[in-house]
Amino acid sequence: MASGTLCLIRLLPLLEVLESSVRQPVDEVIRGCLGSGEIADGFLISLDEFCEAVGPLQDFDHPAFFEQSVAGMALIAAGAGELADARISEQAAGVWSTLTRLVNEQSRAPASPGVADFAELERSAQREDERALVSRERDPMAVIRRADQLASAGPAMTAELSKVSALLGWRPSGPCGPQCTWPACESSASNCVRRRAFRPQQRLAARLGRKQGAEPRPWYLISINLLAADDEPFEFVTEIGTDGYELRKVAQYMDGRLICVDRDHQRRGGVELGSERVPSWTELEADEDLHVEETSAEFFERRWKEGLTGFIGH
Repeated sequence: MASGTLCLIRLLPLLEVLESSVRQPVDEVIRGCLGSGEIADGFLISLDEFCEAVGPLQDFDHPAFFEQSVAGMALIAAGAGELADARISEQAAGVWSTLTRLVNEQSRAPASPGVADFAELERSAQREDERALVSRERDPMAVIRRADQLASAGPAMTAELSKVSALLGWRPSGPCGPQCTWPACESSASNCVRRRAFRPQQRLAARLGRKQGAEPRPWYLISINLLAADDEPFEFVTEIGTDGYELRKVAQYMDGRLICVDRDHQRRGGVELGSERVPSWTELEADEDLHVEETSAEFFERRWKEGLTGFIGH
């Protein structure tokens, strides 16, 4: 966890320059990782909601790309992400490499190391991190001193990154665009991500929200059996109730046939509604024989109507 935390400290100045709403949650993750290890759910919810709001982003020159990347790394450092902590160093190097490329492209000439070669600075810093990590067995305070050293260098890096932000023409914004006031959404923002019809129920933010008392909602699962025989259904689209049990399910065969089952008709043509609680999302994702993804109520209802006709596309 310490290696990733040190990478996050070096990324704080970037969030500072961007006036990012995820700066405070990332800072709290750093404090938790270096201290007691306790991180309030509210900060993890903020980070995960921001990542969900930005969604898949291909505009690597957009500030939200960098904010989302750092937020994702913070979730991993907190033990709540999908990857191992060791990957944070790789992701951090990638973020700094992207920034270096953007600056060099904008200036159309190799920039000086102190201004633009952030990738090399990060690689050098990670080597220093490693030395501190190796020495912590004989010197328990080595990592804390390294963290303090990085924090002290923060203001100078903020000044350098302010020049970069000006060069790239970056302005503070949010996941919905330049006028976004995230996380305080205004009613006039018609494109606000909080108004999306599909709000995943198995993301970290939603799961932690339920722990804090948020009302549970039905959710919808697509599961593909990667080992299904030719005469077996290979895909299931399932409605799952707030109690964790299947309510309705549509099974699809290789030839396009669909079979529906529900509480009133729990068995049809070899397809059966599950009698046990659906495994947790973590367990589902860990099953190597399955591909799973959460889907929307709208998609389920379309598939259910098709299922009642007996064939896909009808």
